[in-house]
Amino acid sequence: MADIGDLKSLAQSRAYGFDPRLRHQAKTMPNEKILVIKHGALGDFVNAMGKMRAIRDRHPHASLTLITQRFLVGLAQGTGWFDEIVVDDRGYSPASWWRIIKRTLADRRFDAIYDLQSNNRTLVRYRLLALWGTSNPMRWGRVRKNGFDFYVTPAKIPFLPRFSRIEHVDMAFPKVDLSGIHGKGENFGLLPERYALLIPGCSAGNEQKRWPPDRFRRLSEWLGARGVKSVVLGTKAEAAEISAVCDGNPHAVNFMGKSEIADIPQIAARAVLVVGNDTGPSHIARRMGVPTILLFTEYDASRAAPKNASNVVSLVGRGIADIPYDKVEKTAEEVLAK
Repeated sequence: MADIGDLKSLAQSRAYGFDPRLRHQAKTMPNEKILVIKHGALGDFVNAMGKMRAIRDRHPHASLTLITQRFLVGLAQGTGWFDEIVVDDRGYSPASWWRIIKRTLADRRFDAIYDLQSNNRTLVRYRLLALWGTSNPMRWGRVRKNGFDFYVTPAKIPFLPRFSRIEHVDMAFPKVDLSGIHGKGENFGLLPERYALLIPGCSAGNEQKRWPPDRFRRLSEWLGARGVKSVVLGTKAEAAEISAVCDGNPHAVNFMGKSEIADIPQIAARAVLVVGNDTGPSHIARRMGVPTILLFTEYDASRAAPKNASNVVSLVGRGIADIPYDKVEKTAEEVLAK
């Protein structure tokens, strides 16, 4: 097996095309140092967790580091997959670029990087890393449909960097069990004995994903008449929707600001039903195996609707308001009857 020096000379001497002699480098090795890059939003992070689990399974003895945003640290720690988590709140100051590219990427001598973000920001990092130089060539994997395309970053290439494709790595992305994740649970005493979890908001700037809140309120009242309270989850960014559901509604419990992200798995686990928009908390909740109704636009369903999830019913409209209330109520009735 070629050592790092051989790999470096191969990578720099070839015409930066496919080289089958480098395939061995993608095999798992003991004591590897692996970096995973994944920022937000929350829903994107949660939907990438199958890939993160697959990476840990592929490198069981590696030291695994994650670069992510601060608000996702608790969720990432709760998985137990990462040996270290580096916070990058996506600042654009020279200092932030120095810290992430030089101190984190170059100086730590990672053997491989799994780029789950795969956007222009991480592409710039790749180019700067190759331009800046690193003491060993590292493999950079970018996501594709069934795995990763791996490239080698040759050290100290001047001007515009080049890269060599090493191989395609097929990886089965497993289902993820989040039952081991626990937050502080400081307000769990406020949870009713029997409740549905309603998630009427979504991240800022995605109002087109928000099913009308008056329909969530109507659903809450319908559930209440059947002895099921509604716990309504969200942040201050969704205060208007939450208020529209909860204010003056004896069947609803306003849980805004009473939980953290790492609490969501356990809140969902206690629910008899989850109904939510296409947003991070909904995707966390449905991974707990609880009967879940997810509401999508056609465009978002094509990208984010879960496949082969027996506990999930995805209801889709051309626009989110095109999903009729009666259809959601009927689906909820069928779920509760089981």
